[in-house]
Parts: sequence; C-alpha cells; structure tokens
Amino acid sequence: MRHWIAGPLGWTHGLRLGDEETNVVFFRGTTLDALTRGLLDRHRRPRAYAKGDDWCVLMHDMLAWDCADTGDYEGADYAALCPPGAELAVFVTEPCVAKAHGPFFAYYRDGSLHTAFSFESPTDGVGPAPDHFLPAVTEVEEDGDGDDREERLVEAITRFLDLPELELP
Repeated sequence: MRHWIAGPLGWTHGLRLGDEETNVVFFRGTTLDALTRGLLDRHRRPRAYAKGDDWCVLMHDMLAWDCADTGDYEGADYAALCPPGAELAVFVTEPCVAKAHGPFFAYYRDGSLHTAFSFESPTDGVGPAPDHFLPAVTEVEEDGDGDDREERLVEAITRFLDLPELELP
C-alpha cells in the first residue's frame, strides 16, 4: 500500500475521490458541520471524513470547483475555518503538481496560523512558532533523504500531535 502522502488520494473507504488534488485536514475543537460549511462557502468540495475520539479528519478538493472561471487557485483560508479553541493540522498533499513540489503542512490554532513548512525543507518553518515541530522533523532530517522521507515526516507529525492513523486501501 502506498502511503496517502505519496500520491493522489484516489480512493478512500471504497469511495472514488477523483483525480483532484486533495488536502487532508485533521481537526478538533470545531465541528464537522462548521468545517464542511466553511469549505463549501470557499467552493472546496469535501470528499471524505472520519470521526475520532480526539481528532477527526476531513479530505477536500484543494482547488475551488470554479477556479478556472474565477482564477481562485489559492489555498483555502484555514485561519477563518479555525475558531477559538480549535486546532487544524493541514496536509496539502500536492501543492503544485506541475512544478513537482513536495507536500506542505500547516498547523492552525485559535483562528490563526501557528506554524507551517514545506516537506522540501521542514526545518525552515514559518509563522509565529516556526520551530514548533522542529523536535519531530529533526530526527527525520537526520535519517536523510530516502524514498520514504515524506511518509516519515507524516509519521513524525502524527506522533507529535497524537493524530489518528489514516489508513487507505
């Protein structure tokens, strides 16, 4: 099985997600309904979700469904989708397929970006707390580049935040 970060999320729990780039959002402190409505307001189609004991997960189209008409190729405004008391851990699995950029991760807390980084340079975080995930990603960086580097980064972030395992067929 290929890890979900290693390519297009085409299938989940028997549902065809399509060929669209898919973002994976782990969330807590907000409801599935609020997150879904917020994404729909931003023309992002939710594709699949799962509820957990602590963190839940929602997958959605990265791009707006009318991006060709509106020119909206920007990412969703996750800060606006993260009310006070909530957290979002966002994996942009394919930020720019045409340019072959690696995945991107952003962590939001209480309505604002806390930290974010590209999987291409995970020790170069941005945001108010750029080094927040440094303890987790440093061990991956020390292990060096390998075919499974992106998967190891996801696993390190998952452990650090105690996210549920996302297993796809």
